[in-house]
Amino acid sequence: MKKIIIMMVLFTSVLFAEVHWVKDLDDAYDIAAKEHKKVFVLLSQKGCPACKYMKNVVLQNSAVQKALAKDFIAVHLDIHEDFVPLALEHFVTPTLYFLKSDETVIKHVNGYENAKDFLVELQGITSQ
Repeated sequence: MKKIIIMMVLFTSVLFAEVHWVKDLDDAYDIAAKEHKKVFVLLSQKGCPACKYMKNVVLQNSAVQKALAKDFIAVHLDIHEDFVPLALEHFVTPTLYFLKSDETVIKHVNGYENAKDFLVELQGITSQ
C-alpha cells in the first residue's frame, strides 16, 4: 500500500509540475549543480508587453511548466530592480538565458517566443 501511495504522489507531482522560481542567481547555480539541472533566466522589466506575454502566456503553458520544472532552475530578474551580472547582456526585454550550473552560457534569446517554439527550445537545451 505504501508503494502505491508513493507512486501516486510521484505521478501527481510530475503531472502537475509547477516551476519554482529562485530569486538569487547564485542560489540557482548551487541548486542546479546539486540537482543536475540547467538554469533558465528571464530578464524583464515592468511595462514591457512582450515580458507580460512571456510570463502570463508562454510560461503558464502546462507543457512548458513541466519541462522547466523537470530540467531547469528558473530565475526571474527585473533589469531595473534586481542585480543583473554583466555577463547577462540585455538589449531588449524579455531576454532569456540558458546556462549551465558553472555559469557557462548555453544560449540566449532576445525577445519572446510562443509556447510551442519555447518548448522546442527547452528540449534542445536539455539535450546539450
